[in-house]
Amino acid sequence: MNRPTNYADLGVRPFINCRGNGTASGGSLMPEPVLEAMRQAAGSFVALETLQERIGERLARRIGVEGALVTCGAASGVQQAAAACLTGTDAERVQRLPYTEGWRNRFVIPQVDAHDYLFQVIAAVGGALVKVGSKESCPTAAIEAALDDDTAAVVHYLGKQTLAQLAEVVAVAEPRGIPVIVDAAAQLPPRSNLTEPARLGAGLVVFSGGKGLRGPQSSGLVVGKEELIRAARMNGSPASSVGRGMKVGKEELMGLLAAVELFLAGSDEEDYRRWRADAELIAVALHGIDGVRATIDDGDELFFPGGVPRVRIELLGDCKADAYGQPLRDGDPSIHLGSWDRGMFVDPMTLQPGEARQVAHRLREVLTA
Repeated sequence: MNRPTNYADLGVRPFINCRGNGTASGGSLMPEPVLEAMRQAAGSFVALETLQERIGERLARRIGVEGALVTCGAASGVQQAAAACLTGTDAERVQRLPYTEGWRNRFVIPQVDAHDYLFQVIAAVGGALVKVGSKESCPTAAIEAALDDDTAAVVHYLGKQTLAQLAEVVAVAEPRGIPVIVDAAAQLPPRSNLTEPARLGAGLVVFSGGKGLRGPQSSGLVVGKEELIRAARMNGSPASSVGRGMKVGKEELMGLLAAVELFLAGSDEEDYRRWRADAELIAVALHGIDGVRATIDDGDELFFPGGVPRVRIELLGDCKADAYGQPLRDGDPSIHLGSWDRGMFVDPMTLQPGEARQVAHRLREVLTA
């Protein structure tokens, strides 16, 4: 039997990922229990709708929320959440999307997030966009002023906006029957984010399955109020609805279930200790290099999620980050660092065992060349 085609056959180089678990870098690497769950799922036929419902019920119990739904990534989760707010559990409305004339169809959306596709996915299901605030901030007063009888939902970007503001937004929206959709795609850890937004009254909270949860990259997780979760399920695959194209296979369903259960069995403290050890190893290796300042940043000023000890490598002279980044990418092993306006950074969330030492060695080589 012929061996499967690998990356090398295609001329694609794997790399040590110091940039974090963003989509363009391939998300996270799945632990063996997740891969095994997907392998087992691939070996049998199953009624997909029943599997989706059972997994949602199990996830809701394990997490401690009213309802849960596995989606085809976080962007699809936002789209199904928007559809749910437009249709509720009305089967006729589900079939009419994206035609929403005469409905409550306005979505109040802060402009603090720069990802235009989030505007597009809501508009694609029939939502009318009401953009408020600016890229710098969006006060609750501006959100409240935009609410009216045609508002279907408010979007809240956790990370760009705080949990404290979420409580304020819920307080002005919920009495008017307006649900709040929370985009928390990259906001794990901390593990408390799985439950805190819902506890504060958010209608639906959306996470990426392939970032902090370390599940399949083509998966997402939506948690929230039971009726809205049911409405979101009606608007997604395998139903014949607007979300039919956002298919989640049996393998991704079982893989994400395994990933969430593994995530819940861990702890933020354990993760932090491991990441901190790698970050310190790298930062110490760079001490004493002329024109370079390496510090460990636990804040969330530049990076998401917050609370992760990332190494900031500040270049003090006139050199640009790419003067060092390119030889790192071209070397063996290939190493991809993140960049910011004054240099580079290393995100330890995606480092595998032993890679921190390799990164420290190559960084010192390149920076002192």
